[in-house]
Amino acid sequence: MRWPRYARRGEVNYAAFDRFTVAHFLIGAGYGLLGLALWVAIVLAIAWEVVENFLKAYVPIIFPHATQDTLRNAAGDVVAVLAGWTVTYFLLHA
Repeated sequence: MRWPRYARRGEVNYAAFDRFTVAHFLIGAGYGLLGLALWVAIVLAIAWEVVENFLKAYVPIIFPHATQDTLRNAAGDVVAVLAGWTVTYFLLHA
């Protein structure tokens, strides 16, 4: 097993927000629709970012871009999940 390199400037997985930001937002919205608590959404989002790096090392074929996420990208992914959860929460409880 060889760990993939970190994404470089201009590549997917480098910037805080990229083409997968919408997917993370929708996952957060799904968590909200399922009625998951905010803390559960946070734990799941962070856990996925950790597991994702291991999966990219062991099963890179399942990812369209198997470079490791930069810290800014992982943080952006978590923020997108939380934004999706928050929007859904306020739409359901308005």
